[in-house]
Formats: sequence, C-alpha cells, structure tokens
Amino acid sequence: MTEPAVAAEAHLRTIAPGIHAWIGKGGDSNAGAVETKDGLLVLDAQQNTALGLAFRDALRAATGRPVEKLVNSHYHMDHVAGNVAFAGEAPILAHEKTPGKLAALLGPADADGRWTVTETITKVCAFYGPNTVELVPEGHPMWDWFARRFAPPEYDRLTICPPTETFADRYEVTLPGGDVARFAYRGPAHCDGDLILHIPGARVAFMGDLLFHGRFPWLGDSDLDGWIETLDHTLTLDLDIVVPGHGTPVTLAEVAGFRDLLRALREAVAAKISAGASEDAAAAEVTLPAYAHMGRYAEWLPFDVRNAYRYLKAG
Repeated sequence: MTEPAVAAEAHLRTIAPGIHAWIGKGGDSNAGAVETKDGLLVLDAQQNTALGLAFRDALRAATGRPVEKLVNSHYHMDHVAGNVAFAGEAPILAHEKTPGKLAALLGPADADGRWTVTETITKVCAFYGPNTVELVPEGHPMWDWFARRFAPPEYDRLTICPPTETFADRYEVTLPGGDVARFAYRGPAHCDGDLILHIPGARVAFMGDLLFHGRFPWLGDSDLDGWIETLDHTLTLDLDIVVPGHGTPVTLAEVAGFRDLLRALREAVAAKISAGASEDAAAAEVTLPAYAHMGRYAEWLPFDVRNAYRYLKAG
C-alpha cells in the first residue's frame, strides 16, 4: 500500500539506524533528530510550544538521549516557534542569516533575548514570509483563512527563542561509525538561510521547506531560481530517503516532481509576462492542471503566480 502524502497524526518514526523523523499531522511541519556520541542533534522544533514539547518528549521516550544541539533549518515560525521547548537544554544553531531575519521581522527582543508574538499579522508574516502583506490585499478572504489557521489557543502567544550559535556555509558532526551529519547552505532558495541536513552513509536527507510533499507550496519570500537550482543539486545526491518540511518521507522521484512543479509555475508565469499580460491577468489566467489535485492549490496558486510575476519582473 502506498503511504499517504500526509500523516493522520503527528508521530516519531525511525527512518534509519540512529535517525528519526517527526512527521507533522495533516502535512504540518516536520522535524528530525540524529543520534551522536554525545546525544541528539535535533533539526527544527515545531510551530508552537506544545508541539515542541511533544516532539522533545517523543525523542526522550524513543532514545533516552539528551539533546546535544538544536539546529533550525530556516527562520519561518512553523519550524522555530518550538525552540523554547529545547532552549534550556541545548544551544540553538542556524545559518548566520537566520538571526537577522528574525530580528528584522520581530523587532527588538526582550530582556531575555526572546520575542513574544501575539498579533495575527506578525504570525502570518513569520509563518508565510514578510511579503505576504504585499501579496494578499487587506480584506481578501485569505485573511479569514489565516485567522482560522491561528485561532487554536496554542497560537495565542508564541515565544520565540533565537539561535545562540551560527555558521556560514557548512557544519558537520561526525557520527558513531564514521558517518557525518552535514548541514549545508546553498544560497537563497525557499527563503534565505535554508539548510539541508545530509547523512551520506545512511543515504538520508532532511530538506526543511525546500521540499513539500502532498501540498501545493506557498512561495513566500523565496528566490525561485535558487530554489530550483537547490533541488537540481539535491537530485545529484545518492539518497534513499528524503524528509520534506511538510508531508511524509519520499524518494528522489518526488524531489524531481516538486522541482518540476516549480519549473512549471515559473514557465507559465514567464510566458504571461512575455505575452504582455498584467499581474492581475496572470493571477487570473495561469493554471497548472497537472497539480490541481494537490491540497491548497486553489487557494494558493493565484498568490504564487503574483509572487513569481514580481520575482521575474524584478530579475
């Protein structure tokens, strides 16, 4: 039986010896952990404190190991709002651009070096990219969708702990047996600061939001060409299991399929620009029938078209 693209419930699974993936409910954000000689190297922390604690407790129950270090794959809040669940136990590592992204979005931190987020508009920009307010006009029905998205009480007050350590392009940890956990930055893509976690000996990679499975993507503050190029690079790796930022684990075939989706979107919007279409016309006219079955396609495609239109015109 083929595995569903999204999980019915959040759960922790072991995908290779010493390598664990936390799969979010209904396509919500994923996370992961790799066992080292000193404990756990954890990737991402979920999108609120309660989910961060659930992930942390599941790791403790499954491995009995302490957290050595938490690494954020990028700055979007569905991956970092659970940092607080780990902050007292381990340092938080990220690409050197990530702290600046958070500060630009959230403003000055409090006396403890943290941010408290309560306003819906800030949550929307922190989860979906700061350009969301430019793409979605005030009063549009999408704002009702956003309001429902953050209506559950666990999103009322989000406490964000920033990274405490950073690196530039690569960070590696040697694992028991000689394999390595390699975090790599390849330039702006889904956002700026995206990391790929590659464990070459296990033929496993965690992609963060560089990869979506079972859900149409929101382009957010992406560099569309950089995103496609990063996926092209991923397809050169020797991988059996690829963990997306959203959706169940996949293979390189699904990575190629997602790369092709982004290419198709780019090509369709570029064709409209070449034909002299306005942004409004492109948003109304571009369709991608091969992907119309995907969740959030109907809601998100027009805004992704606007995003790609502005990106291509600017470039």
